[in-house]
Amino acid sequence: LIDYLETRDDVDAKRIGLFGISKGGIETYLTAAVDPRVAAAVPCIGVESFRWADEHDSWHSRVGTFQAAFDAAAKDEGVANPGGDFVHQFYARVAPGLDGEFDGPAMVPLIAPRPLLSINGDSDPRTPIPGLNLCVVAAHEAYAAAGAADKFVLHLQPNTGHKVTPEGFAAAQAWFVQWLKP
Repeated sequence: LIDYLETRDDVDAKRIGLFGISKGGIETYLTAAVDPRVAAAVPCIGVESFRWADEHDSWHSRVGTFQAAFDAAAKDEGVANPGGDFVHQFYARVAPGLDGEFDGPAMVPLIAPRPLLSINGDSDPRTPIPGLNLCVVAAHEAYAAAGAADKFVLHLQPNTGHKVTPEGFAAAQAWFVQWLKP
């Protein structure tokens, strides 16, 4: 998509912002981490540590979003009661490294020093706060080291599960205006 956008006369390729929700939020931070053409990013309800969730029995809600595939894989492997270890095996099969070298705490810091606003709910079972905090600490360290501490913000939506509130959408819009406005 970015390759295509760069070919358009009506697009300023130096001001491409990326926004995604849930799985799209995961795709947003992964893309921004590896493609410097993303000038600013806003991943919503997707920044997390898959490894932390695997290791702390907090994977159920995320796996619930692809339950049929997970159950079929467990059946294929003869696993009657899949746990965190099987979740790791499943990720290794469908998205290798997602809970390893490509996990949130490893990837989110790679976006520095470009502007990054993470929008999460404070009670989202798919992005548990302890796993999110691992990403936030790693990002703060990377942004501070890059002299860009003001370019990383966590917008934690109060009393919010797995959704983006109107205030969250407004924060995302303001972020893009702040960092991408000509």
